[in-house]
Amino acid sequence: MRTLLSSLVLAAVALPAWAQDIPTVEERSSHVPFHVWLEAPGSGGRHILMGTGIRTRTFLKVKVYAFGLYVDSVGALAELASQFANEELYRLERNDDFYDAVLGMKFAMTLRLVMTRNVGAERMAEAFDGALRPRVERAAAEMNMPGGVEALDQFRGYFNVEEMTKQSELLFSCTPDGTFSTRIKDRNEPDIESPALCWALFDVYLGRKPISGSGKKGIIANFPDLLGGSN
Repeated sequence: MRTLLSSLVLAAVALPAWAQDIPTVEERSSHVPFHVWLEAPGSGGRHILMGTGIRTRTFLKVKVYAFGLYVDSVGALAELASQFANEELYRLERNDDFYDAVLGMKFAMTLRLVMTRNVGAERMAEAFDGALRPRVERAAAEMNMPGGVEALDQFRGYFNVEEMTKQSELLFSCTPDGTFSTRIKDRNEPDIESPALCWALFDVYLGRKPISGSGKKGIIANFPDLLGGSN
């Protein structure tokens, strides 16, 4: 049986680009709404929501931001269906090969973050730096992806607003050729050409050591429907 989310996703594919009333679903912990599709920054095109999660900090589980994973559904289906068609969600959640295939970056993907509290821009930049720097260094050392450190330094400079206020939106999108596009609070930043930075960003959420274990599962929730399986 298809979920409400999957039904909305399938319906959204047929909506014209100019449509204003795009269906939404809520991240269940924060109640932040996520459109079931969005126009990715840069040249990514229309991406479809796969699921949502919440980023918390400290032992008090303070909510910092909600996040959602969007993908180019045509590209994802072409890349993943031969290996993962008709797989149930509980199997995908436990399948490292599935996450590795998504992190192969063979189709365009977007992360949408929505702040659930006020956070200083410098603190946000430091948090991304702490998560991304060891990953771009690993990408250079183990994956033949040089240049990630320099790309990260450029990316960090994009957080130059005084404060990331509650409900601020951040969009990060990557294409298979490694083009990293950024939109922060309705401000489009220059694209960065860096496969290493693209891989590192999505590894933060989908890799072997994600920043949120429950979020890692949450943001793949609609893949079974895309691939012909069930939740």
